[in-house]
Parts: sequence; C-alpha cells; structure tokens
Amino acid sequence: MKNVLRVIAGLVGALFFLNGLQWIISPANVADSLGMPLLEGVGLSTQIGDLGSFFITVGAMTLIGAITTTRHWFYAPSMLLLVAALYRTLSTILYDAPFVMSAIIVEISVGLFLIFAGSRIATKD
Repeated sequence: MKNVLRVIAGLVGALFFLNGLQWIISPANVADSLGMPLLEGVGLSTQIGDLGSFFITVGAMTLIGAITTTRHWFYAPSMLLLVAALYRTLSTILYDAPFVMSAIIVEISVGLFLIFAGSRIATKD
C-alpha cells in the first residue's frame, strides 16, 4: 500500500511540476488550458510568477515527500490546494465569479489525498 501511495503521489507531484514549468516554456498554452487569457504588462508578470510558483511548489514538495517519505513535505502543498479551493468558492460567493466545480474537486481531492498519503507512507516526520 505504501509503495502504491508513493507512486500516485509522485505522479501527482510530477504533473503539478510539469504544469509549473509550462508557465515558463509556454505560458499562452497553459493559461488557455486553465481557461484564462494570457495577460499583458504587470498582469503577465504576476500571472507567470504566481501561478508558476504555485504549481512548481506543489509539485516539488509532493515529489520530495514521495521520494523521502517525510510527512511534513505533504502538508504545504495540501494547504496550498485546499486554500485555493476555498478562495475559488469565496470568489463565487463574494464576487459572483463562475463556480468552477471541476477545479475545486481536483484541489480538494488532491489536497486531502496528500494528507492521507503523508500519514500512510511517511517513515519520518
């Protein structure tokens, strides 16, 4: 069971990491895949910097946790994903943004999976 969870966590980490790299390699394509336009000016810098760092960080920490079997590496990416789901929901409630159920489901599912995986595969704190 531990090895299966490590492999799944590793694949999840790799996917997030690759998505983060796409913000440098091909920002227009990755923005489009997430349903947003590629911004211009300061907005472009913020979009690439913030979203790229979000995905790279989630991916890298998840990969480190899967490779080292150290529990605490799973907590920060889980928190990032769960707070993203919360903010998406609040954007709908407070600002009438579209409710993007598919993204929220992914963020909550992966965030909770990382907590679960960390608790099951970790050999170190």
